[in-house]
Amino acid sequence: MQRLLKNLILTLCLLMMTEGLAHPTGNMVRSGDYVLWSYVNPVDDDQHHACIMIWKPGIQPSVLITSEYPASDFMLSAQGEDIYIIERRFIESSNGFEIRILKTQPEGLPTEIWPWMKDHWRIGEGGFFMLSEDQVVFGRYPDIYSLHKGKTPIKYFEFTEPVKRIRNLEKDRLLLLGDNSCWLTDHQGTILETWKNITKKEVSNAPLDRNQVFDADLQNDELLLAYWGNRSFITIENGAQREILKLDGNFVPHWVSFYDDMKLLFASEMFMEGQNPQPKLILYQTDEYSEIIWE
Repeated sequence: MQRLLKNLILTLCLLMMTEGLAHPTGNMVRSGDYVLWSYVNPVDDDQHHACIMIWKPGIQPSVLITSEYPASDFMLSAQGEDIYIIERRFIESSNGFEIRILKTQPEGLPTEIWPWMKDHWRIGEGGFFMLSEDQVVFGRYPDIYSLHKGKTPIKYFEFTEPVKRIRNLEKDRLLLLGDNSCWLTDHQGTILETWKNITKKEVSNAPLDRNQVFDADLQNDELLLAYWGNRSFITIENGAQREILKLDGNFVPHWVSFYDDMKLLFASEMFMEGQNPQPKLILYQTDEYSEIIWE
């Protein structure tokens, strides 16, 4: 049974990869002094019980919450001191997903604000944020949707390009990640800034042969990217693209987040034999100095 479940989870991970949503599912956010990210607990858990890790300077990373369900995932959205959590579980009997939404603060305990419901939209995989405790906005390739509790999703706004991932920024701004572009918009979809051709035409040794950017963050006109296809983290500022870290071996970049004048870079070591990815969270300060926060 354990081997069957492990193969099922691996199949699900590969299915997500074929949809351009590389494993692991989840993200990394900052709330005040704290940084939170999704993973599994323990890291080598064959049944894939999702967890949320939490860290701030001066303390060791620790587990904030672990799902009681196998084949589960957590996805995060930080809005000020409030942290919204989508917990997802796979229901084998129905061959489908269910989600619920939790709310917490870095030093509090999560409480449920949306009970378990069927999820036909893979809500949260492409990023999400809450307009209120009764309304969630989420990215679902190639569009952006709004969902009121108990209702059916509708488009949040029309956008002319396909969108893979959304990130809610301060000052009512959104960062949208596309196939080969990134856009800063307002909540009506008006484009305020565009970054085109963020990937190279050709890369070598691209994980799963996918030349894509997986995650993006923006601060003070500096765009920070997790460039999955090139196994690197890059920045774009004043039109100039710069590689700040190239990963070795089987490591691949997943998530990014600014932390004051520093950068948090999350990668993992992926194996094709079915083992869980092994994580590495790096606090990058300069080309000469970086610190491994968690591995």
